[in-house]
Amino acid sequence: MASGTKCSCKIKTKRNPENRHPSETTRFRKLRKQILSRDGFQCQRCIKFNRHDHTTMENLEVHHIKSFRDFPELAYEPSNLITVCRYCNLDLGNSNKLDFDWEPNEEELLSL
Repeated sequence: MASGTKCSCKIKTKRNPENRHPSETTRFRKLRKQILSRDGFQCQRCIKFNRHDHTTMENLEVHHIKSFRDFPELAYEPSNLITVCRYCNLDLGNSNKLDFDWEPNEEELLSL
């Protein structure tokens, strides 16, 4: 193949912006910081189950309680977001529910 030419074997397809996962957006990245702060930069599930070994900053993720796939209208809803570690996020998957009782603080939700 000559230098500067494109390979014809790769078909380029444009992604529909509506199908992008929220975590790919600037809006979600800003909201993510607020959710992490709201939850004290700690995995809420590890706290509930007294497992504090995974709560390090690099392991923290913001989880959609009701998945983006099934409930896209809740993608940016703070009450649908919770801070969990990578391990808990994988355990929770796309179940659309938590396996523990949790309610975000109403005052903190209003300030987001």
